[in-house]
Amino acid sequence: MKTRLLILPIIIFCFSAVASAKDCGRRFRIIVNNYAPLFDVNNEGHVHGLTFEFMNELSVRLGCIVSQAPMDAPRMHDDFKNWRADIVGLVIPSEKFRSSGEYVPVYSTVRKLLVNKAFYDPARSIADYIKDGRIKFGDQIGTRFFLKLAEKDLLIGAGRIVEYPSPATGYRQVVSGRVQAMFTSPAVYNYYQKVIPDFNQNVVAVPDPEYEMQGGIYLSLRRISKSEAEQIRKAISDMRKDGTLRRIVAKYTSAEDMVYYKDL
Repeated sequence: MKTRLLILPIIIFCFSAVASAKDCGRRFRIIVNNYAPLFDVNNEGHVHGLTFEFMNELSVRLGCIVSQAPMDAPRMHDDFKNWRADIVGLVIPSEKFRSSGEYVPVYSTVRKLLVNKAFYDPARSIADYIKDGRIKFGDQIGTRFFLKLAEKDLLIGAGRIVEYPSPATGYRQVVSGRVQAMFTSPAVYNYYQKVIPDFNQNVVAVPDPEYEMQGGIYLSLRRISKSEAEQIRKAISDMRKDGTLRRIVAKYTSAEDMVYYKDL
Protein backbone atom coordinates (compact mmCIF):
# COMPACT_ATOMS: atom_id res chain seq x y z
CA MET A 1 0.00 0.00 0.00
CA LYS A 2 2.82 2.43 0.84
CA THR A 3 4.38 1.76 -2.55
CA ARG A 4 1.13 2.65 -4.28
CA LEU A 5 0.79 5.92 -2.40
CA LEU A 6 4.32 6.94 -3.36
CA ILE A 7 3.60 6.26 -7.02
CA LEU A 8 0.33 8.20 -7.17
CA PRO A 9 1.62 11.82 -7.10
CA ILE A 10 4.11 11.04 -9.89
CA ILE A 11 1.52 9.40 -12.12
CA ILE A 12 -1.05 12.14 -11.62
CA PHE A 13 1.42 15.01 -12.05
CA CYS A 14 2.82 13.58 -15.29
CA PHE A 15 -0.59 12.76 -16.74
CA SER A 16 -1.96 16.24 -16.18
CA ALA A 17 1.19 18.01 -17.32
CA VAL A 18 1.40 16.03 -20.55
CA ALA A 19 -2.34 16.18 -21.27
CA SER A 20 -2.53 19.97 -21.00
CA ALA A 21 -1.67 21.76 -24.24
CA LYS A 22 -0.82 24.88 -22.27
CA ASP A 23 0.19 25.71 -18.73
CA CYS A 24 -2.11 28.16 -16.96
CA GLY A 25 0.56 28.77 -14.34
CA ARG A 26 -1.64 27.38 -11.60
CA ARG A 27 -1.50 24.01 -9.85
CA PHE A 28 -4.70 22.82 -8.20
CA ARG A 29 -4.67 20.43 -5.26
CA ILE A 30 -7.78 18.26 -5.46
CA ILE A 31 -8.87 15.85 -2.75
CA VAL A 32 -10.89 12.81 -3.83
CA ASN A 33 -12.43 9.66 -2.37
CA ASN A 34 -9.90 6.87 -2.03
CA TYR A 35 -11.96 3.90 -3.22
CA ALA A 36 -12.99 2.22 -6.45
CA PRO A 37 -14.62 2.92 -8.80
CA LEU A 38 -14.05 6.62 -8.11
CA PHE A 39 -10.28 6.39 -7.69
CA ASP A 40 -8.36 3.15 -7.96
CA VAL A 41 -4.87 1.84 -8.62
CA ASN A 42 -4.41 -1.51 -10.36
CA ASN A 43 -1.61 -3.99 -9.72
CA GLU A 44 0.59 -2.33 -12.33
CA GLY A 45 0.28 1.03 -10.57
CA HIS A 46 -2.06 2.58 -13.17
CA VAL A 47 -4.69 4.95 -11.82
CA HIS A 48 -8.25 4.95 -13.11
CA GLY A 49 -11.75 5.77 -11.88
CA LEU A 50 -14.75 8.01 -12.48
CA THR A 51 -13.48 10.88 -10.32
CA PHE A 52 -9.91 10.47 -11.56
CA GLU A 53 -10.95 10.72 -15.22
CA PHE A 54 -13.30 13.64 -14.57
CA MET A 55 -10.61 15.63 -12.76
CA ASN A 56 -8.03 14.92 -15.46
CA GLU A 57 -10.45 16.10 -18.14
CA LEU A 58 -11.04 19.24 -16.10
CA SER A 59 -7.27 19.73 -15.94
CA VAL A 60 -6.96 19.46 -19.73
CA ARG A 61 -9.73 21.98 -20.35
CA LEU A 62 -8.35 24.47 -17.85
CA GLY A 63 -4.81 24.02 -19.13
CA CYS A 64 -3.67 23.59 -15.53
CA ILE A 65 -1.79 20.96 -13.62
CA VAL A 66 -3.83 19.14 -10.97
CA SER A 67 -2.59 16.96 -8.15
CA GLN A 68 -5.21 14.49 -6.92
CA ALA A 69 -4.91 13.37 -3.30
CA PRO A 70 -7.04 10.30 -2.47
CA MET A 71 -8.19 10.01 1.15
CA ASP A 72 -11.03 8.81 3.37
CA ALA A 73 -14.07 10.97 4.10
CA PRO A 74 -13.08 12.26 7.59
CA ARG A 75 -9.71 13.47 6.32
CA MET A 76 -11.35 15.04 3.25
CA HIS A 77 -13.54 17.10 5.55
CA ASP A 78 -10.55 18.13 7.69
CA ASP A 79 -8.28 19.05 4.78
CA PHE A 80 -10.92 21.14 3.04
CA LYS A 81 -12.04 22.87 6.24
CA ASN A 82 -8.45 23.82 7.00
CA TRP A 83 -7.81 25.24 3.52
CA ARG A 84 -5.40 22.53 2.38
CA ALA A 85 -7.15 21.92 -0.95
CA ASP A 86 -8.55 23.93 -3.85
CA ILE A 87 -11.25 21.46 -4.88
CA VAL A 88 -12.98 18.40 -3.39
CA GLY A 89 -15.04 15.94 -5.39
CA LEU A 90 -16.94 14.15 -6.58
CA VAL A 91 -19.24 14.54 -3.56
CA ILE A 92 -22.84 15.39 -2.76
CA PRO A 93 -23.84 18.70 -1.11
CA SER A 94 -22.76 18.50 2.52
CA GLU A 95 -22.79 20.87 5.46
CA LYS A 96 -19.31 19.59 6.31
CA PHE A 97 -17.93 21.26 3.17
CA ARG A 98 -20.39 24.15 2.83
CA SER A 99 -18.68 26.54 5.25
CA SER A 100 -15.42 26.35 3.28
CA GLY A 101 -16.58 25.97 -0.30
CA GLU A 102 -19.01 26.77 -3.10
CA TYR A 103 -20.81 23.78 -4.58
CA VAL A 104 -20.83 23.19 -8.33
CA PRO A 105 -23.17 20.35 -9.45
CA VAL A 106 -21.81 17.97 -12.09
CA TYR A 107 -24.65 15.44 -12.44
CA SER A 108 -27.58 13.96 -10.54
CA THR A 109 -28.58 10.34 -9.99
CA VAL A 110 -30.55 8.17 -7.55
CA ARG A 111 -29.61 5.88 -4.70
CA LYS A 112 -29.90 2.10 -4.75
CA LEU A 113 -31.02 0.00 -1.81
CA LEU A 114 -29.15 -3.28 -1.40
CA VAL A 115 -31.10 -5.93 0.52
CA ASN A 116 -29.94 -9.36 1.62
CA LYS A 117 -32.23 -11.87 -0.12
CA ALA A 118 -33.36 -13.38 3.18
CA PHE A 119 -35.09 -10.04 3.92
CA TYR A 120 -36.15 -9.08 0.40
CA ASP A 121 -39.83 -8.82 -0.51
CA PRO A 122 -40.80 -7.30 -3.90
CA ALA A 123 -44.00 -5.97 -2.36
CA ARG A 124 -42.13 -3.81 0.14
CA SER A 125 -41.24 -0.16 -0.38
CA ILE A 126 -38.00 1.57 0.57
CA ALA A 127 -39.79 3.05 3.58
CA ASP A 128 -40.85 -0.44 4.71
CA TYR A 129 -37.23 -1.55 4.95
CA ILE A 130 -36.30 1.63 6.83
CA LYS A 131 -39.07 1.00 9.38
CA ASP A 132 -38.33 -2.71 9.84
CA GLY A 133 -36.66 -3.00 13.24
CA ARG A 134 -35.05 -6.32 12.28
CA ILE A 135 -32.95 -4.71 9.56
CA LYS A 136 -29.59 -3.10 10.29
CA PHE A 137 -28.08 -0.82 7.67
CA GLY A 138 -24.44 -0.64 6.70
CA ASP A 139 -22.97 2.81 6.30
CA GLN A 140 -19.55 4.18 5.41
CA ILE A 141 -17.73 6.09 8.15
CA GLY A 142 -17.89 9.84 7.64
CA THR A 143 -20.52 9.83 4.89
CA ARG A 144 -24.15 8.84 5.58
CA PHE A 145 -25.00 10.79 2.43
CA PHE A 146 -27.50 8.26 1.08
CA LEU A 147 -29.94 8.82 3.96
CA LYS A 148 -32.66 11.42 4.33
CA LEU A 149 -32.55 13.32 7.61
CA ALA A 150 -35.60 11.55 9.07
CA GLU A 151 -34.19 8.16 8.02
CA LYS A 152 -30.86 8.95 9.62
CA ASP A 153 -32.48 10.03 12.87
CA LEU A 154 -34.64 6.89 13.00
CA LEU A 155 -31.79 4.45 12.28
CA ILE A 156 -29.27 6.10 14.60
CA GLY A 157 -31.83 6.41 17.38
CA ALA A 158 -32.65 2.70 17.09
CA GLY A 159 -28.99 1.67 16.93
CA ARG A 160 -29.55 0.17 13.49
CA ILE A 161 -26.50 1.60 11.68
CA VAL A 162 -23.26 -0.36 11.44
CA GLU A 163 -20.36 1.72 10.17
CA TYR A 164 -17.55 0.39 8.00
CA PRO A 165 -14.35 1.96 6.61
CA SER A 166 -14.96 1.32 2.91
CA PRO A 167 -17.72 0.35 0.44
CA ALA A 168 -16.08 -3.06 -0.06
CA THR A 169 -16.56 -3.90 3.62
CA GLY A 170 -20.21 -2.85 3.47
CA TYR A 171 -20.91 -4.94 0.40
CA ARG A 172 -19.35 -8.01 2.00
CA GLN A 173 -21.43 -7.48 5.14
CA VAL A 174 -24.67 -7.39 3.14
CA VAL A 175 -23.67 -10.56 1.29
CA SER A 176 -22.89 -12.36 4.56
CA GLY A 177 -26.02 -11.06 6.30
CA ARG A 178 -24.12 -9.29 9.07
CA VAL A 179 -26.08 -6.25 7.98
CA GLN A 180 -29.27 -6.73 6.05
CA ALA A 181 -29.30 -3.60 3.88
CA MET A 182 -27.35 -0.56 2.75
CA PHE A 183 -27.67 2.29 0.28
CA THR A 184 -25.24 2.92 -2.54
CA SER A 185 -24.89 4.76 -5.84
CA PRO A 186 -25.32 3.18 -9.31
CA ALA A 187 -21.63 3.54 -10.24
CA VAL A 188 -20.33 2.06 -6.99
CA TYR A 189 -22.89 -0.75 -7.26
CA ASN A 190 -21.83 -1.52 -10.84
CA TYR A 191 -18.26 -2.06 -9.68
CA TYR A 192 -18.73 -4.08 -6.50
CA GLN A 193 -21.47 -6.39 -7.76
CA LYS A 194 -18.83 -7.68 -10.18
CA VAL A 195 -15.93 -8.10 -7.76
CA ILE A 196 -17.56 -9.27 -4.50
CA PRO A 197 -17.96 -13.08 -4.56
CA ASP A 198 -21.55 -14.40 -4.42
CA PHE A 199 -22.96 -10.87 -4.39
CA ASN A 200 -25.65 -11.39 -7.02
CA GLN A 201 -26.66 -14.73 -5.48
CA ASN A 202 -27.29 -13.15 -2.06
CA VAL A 203 -28.31 -9.53 -2.64
CA VAL A 204 -31.08 -7.69 -4.48
CA ALA A 205 -30.59 -4.09 -5.66
CA VAL A 206 -33.62 -1.78 -5.67
CA PRO A 207 -33.37 1.65 -7.35
CA ASP A 208 -35.04 4.53 -5.51
CA PRO A 209 -36.15 7.06 -8.16
CA GLU A 210 -37.81 9.15 -5.44
CA TYR A 211 -34.41 9.99 -3.93
CA GLU A 212 -32.37 12.22 -6.20
CA MET A 213 -28.82 13.11 -5.22
CA GLN A 214 -26.23 15.29 -6.86
CA GLY A 215 -22.61 14.57 -7.56
CA GLY A 216 -20.39 17.61 -7.82
CA ILE A 217 -17.37 19.51 -6.56
CA TYR A 218 -16.71 22.13 -3.90
CA LEU A 219 -14.47 25.08 -4.76
CA SER A 220 -12.49 26.52 -1.85
CA LEU A 221 -13.80 29.97 -0.89
CA ARG A 222 -10.30 31.03 0.12
CA ARG A 223 -8.15 29.36 -2.56
CA ILE A 224 -10.27 29.65 -5.73
CA SER A 225 -10.79 33.11 -7.25
CA LYS A 226 -14.04 34.20 -8.87
CA SER A 227 -12.47 34.10 -12.32
CA GLU A 228 -11.12 30.60 -11.71
CA ALA A 229 -14.54 29.47 -10.50
CA GLU A 230 -16.12 30.75 -13.71
CA GLN A 231 -13.53 28.94 -15.82
CA ILE A 232 -14.23 25.71 -13.94
CA ARG A 233 -17.99 26.05 -14.43
CA LYS A 234 -17.50 26.69 -18.13
CA ALA A 235 -15.22 23.66 -18.49
CA ILE A 236 -17.87 21.43 -16.89
CA SER A 237 -20.58 22.93 -19.09
CA ASP A 238 -18.46 22.24 -22.18
CA MET A 239 -17.98 18.64 -21.02
CA ARG A 240 -21.76 18.27 -21.02
CA LYS A 241 -22.23 19.87 -24.41
CA ASP A 242 -19.72 17.70 -26.26
CA GLY A 243 -20.73 14.45 -24.55
CA THR A 244 -17.49 13.94 -22.61
CA LEU A 245 -19.19 13.90 -19.21
CA ARG A 246 -21.71 11.28 -20.34
CA ARG A 247 -18.92 9.15 -21.81
CA ILE A 248 -16.94 9.20 -18.55
CA VAL A 249 -19.94 8.32 -16.38
CA ALA A 250 -21.11 5.59 -18.79
CA LYS A 251 -17.72 3.92 -18.52
CA TYR A 252 -18.36 3.21 -14.83
CA THR A 253 -22.14 2.69 -14.82
CA SER A 254 -24.27 -0.09 -16.31
CA ALA A 255 -26.39 0.74 -19.37
CA GLU A 256 -29.61 0.05 -17.43
CA ASP A 257 -28.62 2.50 -14.68
CA MET A 258 -27.63 5.32 -17.04
CA VAL A 259 -31.34 6.21 -17.24
CA TYR A 260 -31.06 7.44 -13.66
CA TYR A 261 -28.31 9.97 -14.47
CA LYS A 262 -29.36 13.49 -15.39
CA ASP A 263 -27.62 16.74 -16.32
CA LEU A 264 -24.88 14.92 -18.20
